Amino acid sequence: MQRTMQADCAVFRTTASLEEGKGRIDKVYGQMADLGIQDRSLIFNTDLIETLELDNMIGQAVVTMHSAANRHESRGAHMHEDFPERDDVNWMKHSVVWFDKGRVTLDSRPVHDYTLTDEIAYIKPKARVY
Repeated sequence: MQRTMQADCAVFRTTASLEEGKGRIDKVYGQMADLGIQDRSLIFNTDLIETLELDNMIGQAVVTMHSAANRHESRGAHMHEDFPERDDVNWMKHSVVWFDKGRVTLDSRPVHDYTLTDEIAYIKPKARVY
């Protein structure tokens, strides 16, 4: 999982790397059913701890990869080399993702462009520059 995420969903990414990464991370998820723990001890059982950590993170890794492949822009610290500019017209929205037994469903909801009080004005987002 770690190698797949670092290779295919790093800060600098391309459409090709993300598409390859989707297949690779889905394959990693598919192998979870075959996962077993050899160490049966109850004290300092790193095999159990690492297995539980993997089980906790694999779903997030899958939805991160699929979400990144779906978003055709660069935003914040994430640079999609095939889409180097930020695209507020098409992508100023929150990604909403469901994950169920390896199946990823993507959707979105709008970003609110107002505040909950009249005491402060809405601050429009702007591109991150260095």
